[in-house]
Amino acid sequence: MKRSRQLALLAIAQTPWVLVGCDSAPEEQTRQGFYTSVEACEHDGNALDMCQRASQSANTASTAAAPRYRSKADCIEEYGDLCAEHQRESGIWMPLMTGFMISQMLSPGRSPVYLDSNPIYRTRGGQYNEMYRDRGGSWSSPGADSSSGRMRTVNAAPNRAITMSRSGFGSSSAARGGWGGRSSGS
Repeated sequence: MKRSRQLALLAIAQTPWVLVGCDSAPEEQTRQGFYTSVEACEHDGNALDMCQRASQSANTASTAAAPRYRSKADCIEEYGDLCAEHQRESGIWMPLMTGFMISQMLSPGRSPVYLDSNPIYRTRGGQYNEMYRDRGGSWSSPGADSSSGRMRTVNAAPNRAITMSRSGFGSSSAARGGWGGRSSGS
């Protein structure tokens, strides 16, 4: 048998395996919820221990890496009256955490798996901002100014979860961005 014919047969034999990977993966969902208290998290259908763990994790992250200001006036300018002096660093002011974002993976037939939680702060103008980790999984190193944490706007309503679906090779993974996927709020 000629070599080119062998390669063609080999390529055809692998085609079913390639097609199987395209869309037969079970649908996974990621659920993110923005909560202002452990009670609100539990009321939304989450397990109490998971809500407590998420709140504690966000609180620990907030203490370690929240934005820091050298004066109370600077903090108040950004966060209004939601500022407090850092317990361990005299003269450093930080915004108070007003909530936490919890992320969990939902798989068919299994209970939700807790993935992560991030602290949320409310600005003077009423906007909610989430502090998040960089790609390396670490918070920004704390400094003595407002640029110490990585922040992004929270587009979810407080005390509510949003579920995003994903199957195959991420056919709906961009649902949050509106790239042809689907997302549903509850």
